[in-house]
Amino acid sequence: MRILIVALISTLVIQFATPYAQACGDKTMRVKTGLRFYQTEAARHPSKILIHSAALPSGKAYELREFLNKAGHKSTVTDDMSGIQNDVRSSHYDIVLTNLAEAAELQKQIESFTPKTLVVPVLFKQSKLDEKAAAKQYKVIVNNPRDGLDFLIAVSRVMNSQTKKS
Repeated sequence: MRILIVALISTLVIQFATPYAQACGDKTMRVKTGLRFYQTEAARHPSKILIHSAALPSGKAYELREFLNKAGHKSTVTDDMSGIQNDVRSSHYDIVLTNLAEAAELQKQIESFTPKTLVVPVLFKQSKLDEKAAAKQYKVIVNNPRDGLDFLIAVSRVMNSQTKKS
């Protein structure tokens, strides 16, 4: 009897002394925010990306190219507008990343060559008014990117919208 009481008391102490895990769904909220998710997206829907180096701070365009290539996309960096036009004419690109100042002109030129190529402006420290105007004008924008994951999210949005159309 004494062993039964000791076993019962120790079971109750263990049961009520340990904290319960409060499952509130926080794991499910992080499903589409990690690098692994977007790498599998890139494997399923690889895209060909043209990066205008003026869209990013000095030297970051080449780092972004390497990051996107490691993630599973095919990306190229071009330094000037005439290079972008030549590349778009000679090869098919899904996305062209450029700065907001040149995005409108580039959009018109690219639509005349390849209507399926989407121009995605990269916004750095723009006013709220400019951000709202860009969001209305373009399907996808990259606003104040901190790392390559922000670009992967934008590329995923573009590729998902293109697969829904076709």
